[in-house]
Amino acid sequence: MENIKRFELAINVLSKRLSDIFLSMDIKDKERIREIRLRTNKPVVVITDKGTEFLLSPNRLTQVYSELILKTDETEINEIFRRLCGYSVHSFTDAINRGYITVSGGHRAGVAGTAVSENGEITAVRDINSVNLRIAREIKGAADEIYKLYFMHSVTSLIIACPPASGKTTILRDLARQISGEERGRFLKTFICDERGEIGACFSGEIQNDIGINCDLITSYPKAQGIMIGLRSFSPDIICCDEIATDEESRAVEAGVNSGVSFILTIHARSEEELRTKPLIKRLLLSGEFDNVVLLSGIEVGKIEKLFRAGDLID
Repeated sequence: MENIKRFELAINVLSKRLSDIFLSMDIKDKERIREIRLRTNKPVVVITDKGTEFLLSPNRLTQVYSELILKTDETEINEIFRRLCGYSVHSFTDAINRGYITVSGGHRAGVAGTAVSENGEITAVRDINSVNLRIAREIKGAADEIYKLYFMHSVTSLIIACPPASGKTTILRDLARQISGEERGRFLKTFICDERGEIGACFSGEIQNDIGINCDLITSYPKAQGIMIGLRSFSPDIICCDEIATDEESRAVEAGVNSGVSFILTIHARSEEELRTKPLIKRLLLSGEFDNVVLLSGIEVGKIEKLFRAGDLID
């Protein structure tokens, strides 16, 4: 029931019309919803465990497209955008310029519009035309298999790879909880770089997700800077980072492992071939500090498709 409450909290940012529709849905449908995609004068698209579905009045989902599917107009999109910003758009300028807003509960809303640039930098976004609300879910036990394989009796540096929107943040959060919490009794000093606010769901200074009792978290810091803060100030046993994607972030990780700290990283990769060919992944593997790579299936949260020793992926 906890995830139902989280879903209902997430849809509070929608217009009254849409939030009423989603609130009145069957519990099973609420549990299946992963994303709600809204576009000006376009159908409401709902991403579920079955793939792409559409919203029908009064409160049904369908995979069959028809003219009966509900749409959102410009007025409704603008209202949702203002609600996302707490009716203070100016206060969320930096987040909007990055393309997403994190709301209470760790849910993330991507916003798309027309960028306003000055001296090559985005200073504002106007004419918002779409909103993608991603529902954050906390699944305790999602990382059980990975924990038992790699962290039950030791500490290692691990790369977790999977396609986008397939549960890697959920896995990372649950690993941090188990490594630093009372459930396993190890209480390792854990530090999380939560650049987008999705792991800990920190809202108004309160960490809303369970990340374990011996875990520190910083949010909204660029990952490279966050890693250095962790190294200098928190003497962690292990640092967790979501979606390593740049050379600067990779260099910060290398600085960390050279200091004797272990890392759990997530990266985007859909296949063994991508693991072998993506330059950033190759750089991390060549550092010699990552012993293991887990490729998740992307079909079910936490389901392992294949395990690799790092050396197996280096040609």
